[in-house]
Amino acid sequence: MAVVFPTAYFGSIAYFQQVLQHESVTVEVWDTFPKQTFRNRCVILGAQGPLRLTLPVEKPNGSKTLTNDVLVVESDDWRNNHWRAIKSAYAAAPYFDHYSREIEALIFTRERNLATYNRLITETIAGLFDHSITMECTTDYLTTSDNTPDFRTVDFESTDISGFISIPYTQVSFQESNFHKNPSILDLLFCDGPMGRLKLT
Repeated sequence: MAVVFPTAYFGSIAYFQQVLQHESVTVEVWDTFPKQTFRNRCVILGAQGPLRLTLPVEKPNGSKTLTNDVLVVESDDWRNNHWRAIKSAYAAAPYFDHYSREIEALIFTRERNLATYNRLITETIAGLFDHSITMECTTDYLTTSDNTPDFRTVDFESTDISGFISIPYTQVSFQESNFHKNPSILDLLFCDGPMGRLKLT
């Protein structure tokens, strides 16, 4: 039975909590690409609070472009900006040195297709948490039955998601009194390292 998800750029903790419940998932790429979502942005935690990193994309058919056709802008500007922001936010995190090379390599990967790029990111992050996962993209818009888990319409940036369990951990810039519940998986990876997988499964 297929489990279908939207694509995500360095998805949130809630996204990975759901994805890593499975060994194989299907990613919908034949939907119309929506504006301003986690599909091409993520939220990291800097010294001043949450910081949104937006991946610039090209939509060949404008507002009617399918996710499968969305392209990552070919520029070092956003790559340098994203990596600089991540380094600034997490250089003092306990596991930054341990994982920084892998994350930097992902940022500077030259894959143009957004869905393929995001799949590489998600599979790599899953592997860093010692979870092997197979992700396949749809070959047509997937019609699901009532008993097929379908997460395509879930707002994975929200903290009010059915099934999302927020387990506090030590964040670099914040105390538990103002703990941020659902940032990008990067926050959990750099702050909690391999123990972060206990917050995901």
